[in-house]
Amino acid sequence: MILSYWLRLVCLLLFSVGLVQTALALLLRLLTPALLRASARLSPRWHERACFALPMAPHLAAFTLAAVAIVPQYIRGETNLFNERVGIVCVAGALLVAARYAYALLRALRLMRGSPAPREAAVGVWAADMPIRIVNNAYPILMVTGLFAPKIVVSRRLLDHALVSPEALEVAFAHEFAHLRHFDNLKLFMLSSLAPPLRDSAVVRSWRRAAEIAADSDAVAGSRARAILLAETLLVTARAVPPQAHAPIKLGLLPHEEELENRIHRLLGQEPEGAERVGRLNLAAASAFILFVANLLVPLALVPIHSITEYLLHL
Repeated sequence: MILSYWLRLVCLLLFSVGLVQTALALLLRLLTPALLRASARLSPRWHERACFALPMAPHLAAFTLAAVAIVPQYIRGETNLFNERVGIVCVAGALLVAARYAYALLRALRLMRGSPAPREAAVGVWAADMPIRIVNNAYPILMVTGLFAPKIVVSRRLLDHALVSPEALEVAFAHEFAHLRHFDNLKLFMLSSLAPPLRDSAVVRSWRRAAEIAADSDAVAGSRARAILLAETLLVTARAVPPQAHAPIKLGLLPHEEELENRIHRLLGQEPEGAERVGRLNLAAASAFILFVANLLVPLALVPIHSITEYLLHL
């Protein structure tokens, strides 16, 4: 197939992204169980970050490597600025990659349209110097909504009917503030958009479970009394809210999620985290990551990348 110079660049960019992303995804598929087991020894928040970073890494690394190293090296070494024949494998691969990320974009738009914001009644409650918006809807009882400017909304039903004590309500608010501070809605949106087509992604479920446990841990802050209050709140809301499908990109107490029982058992048996152990493990994880990146990039610096790009283009 004959393509112009600029179309060759686009084709090379997409094809190289697909190759690198596929290779890294296959590598991570082998390493992820061991990495997640290692991250589970960290604090819940670091485990949540690992559950988010691992599936995102192949995409980010692929686009970065293609845009920073592969395509610029081709531009520097290419002398033919006119039409040139490009192999059918390269063109087909580029089209597949374009379709893959076009699907992710369409899925993102569908998620945004499928998660309308609840109708706000007023800014009624203030906690931790942040407004909590009261909604007239009966459900959801308490949740975080929004991607780039997330906010907490609470059902008037929860406040008027005094379903939980003020102390338990404060811990529940702390749980939602943990989601808000760490932009968990945006993380869920990104993971859900990049989820593999035609099936529910176990990666999304794994991260969501880790995010809820991390928010529980942040809200409890090592206090046995607060852990009991949060477990009580989960049980009360589980009885108060009818079973329903959760909004795709909104995080709340999620009283009907599959891991409710495990979360409650974890809260009732929760112990303060060991800060010294967490620090050592974070240092070891960071060192391993730097070593992996160095081993990946150093060989590439020794290879004539333009020759590789010419080979890829003519496959």
